[in-house]
Amino acid sequence: MAHQFNPLKNPVGAYASEAEPPRCATGCGSAPERYEAVFLGTNAKYKYTAEKVDPETGEITGGEVAYDPMENRVSRFILQSVARSLFPKSRLNNCLRLRQKGQQVQVWKSNEHKTTSYAGLQTCGSVWRCPVCAAKIAERRRVEIMAAMAAHKAAGGRITMLTLTAPHQVKDNLADLLKKQAKALNYFWTDRAAKGAFAEMGIIGQIRALEVTHGRKSALNNGWHPHYHVLQFGGVGVDLKPFDVFQKDDWEDLLYQRWAVCCVRAGLGEPSRAHGLKLDSGDKAAKYVSKWGLEDEMTKGHTKKALHGETPFDFLRAYLAHKTDKQAAALFIEFAQTFEGKRQLHWSKGLKKRYAIGEKTDEEISATKDDLARLLGTITLDQWRDVLAVDGRGVVLQLAASCGWDAVLDYFASIQRIQDS
Repeated sequence: MAHQFNPLKNPVGAYASEAEPPRCATGCGSAPERYEAVFLGTNAKYKYTAEKVDPETGEITGGEVAYDPMENRVSRFILQSVARSLFPKSRLNNCLRLRQKGQQVQVWKSNEHKTTSYAGLQTCGSVWRCPVCAAKIAERRRVEIMAAMAAHKAAGGRITMLTLTAPHQVKDNLADLLKKQAKALNYFWTDRAAKGAFAEMGIIGQIRALEVTHGRKSALNNGWHPHYHVLQFGGVGVDLKPFDVFQKDDWEDLLYQRWAVCCVRAGLGEPSRAHGLKLDSGDKAAKYVSKWGLEDEMTKGHTKKALHGETPFDFLRAYLAHKTDKQAAALFIEFAQTFEGKRQLHWSKGLKKRYAIGEKTDEEISATKDDLARLLGTITLDQWRDVLAVDGRGVVLQLAASCGWDAVLDYFASIQRIQDS
């Protein structure tokens, strides 16, 4: 049965405000081309229930997210096109658009996750600029972290999470702020009292994540807010003191005092006791990591949801919705240029080897194809040119996942009519 899409009536990228996207008239449940931007508006389909959001870091706890990876993937392709318009001469310009040398453009479907993806295309591997690569890399990194945490706990170890923030103002330059925070962090790790507390906690390794939000929409508008989340691996085979509330408070108080000293020494000023440093148990750490990679409601890193602020990828959404929002475009450019080349995650020396976690670069991960996948079909050069002309890359994957390859062929025919008209 042919899929009844009318690309002339519902052009690709047309902005819609409906909470539910229009579906294929045949009843298969797929969304036509217009669907690409539906969930980018204020009536976003995915919401958390009974959620709590930290006003300082934007971290979400509680609630359950309704998550459809394919619908999120369509959104990410649209956002990638927005980012590409801001960096037309970067590797992002070719990402998932140009073929790898000697390769065909193919669509594969994961047997495990039922999601679809491309093969044979170039990727940029940027976790900072590219929403598509960032999501794939974040998911693979999440799997690595969870594997290490599971192995550590199985061996009798304990996981805690340290959150470090520093004062920041709207006038702060992001690059300068990062340099000062890096100094403060170095002072902190080498501080004798802090090292003594970590030794008492039995810390044998850590994974540090660098994140950032911006407060331009908050009442205070305190500008850029880079901060760190540190997963701490408590020692195995040592006499660990119980992580009860009293012991936790003692450690937290001591560590905050040392962190505050280090921030002042680095020229950042003194952080507040309420938000400067937090020490949480393994439950909080597990919840934090479990949401790594779920990009739709922005639960991770520079892609997560902030209560009164915005994430860098929120700037792309804002600019997509309103091309007059030049500030959003400028802030994303500042973020991407400042963070380029920096590591999103840092594992302490020997921790990956201890738990047999392989060493792969972000670029290698972005180019990796799911081993448990099957080939759905191959796209000809003419068909691919038509897809690029209407920016329908996400639609192809959505149709392939939900309706099969025949629906994709129907889509190719419909957009070819657009090009011929």
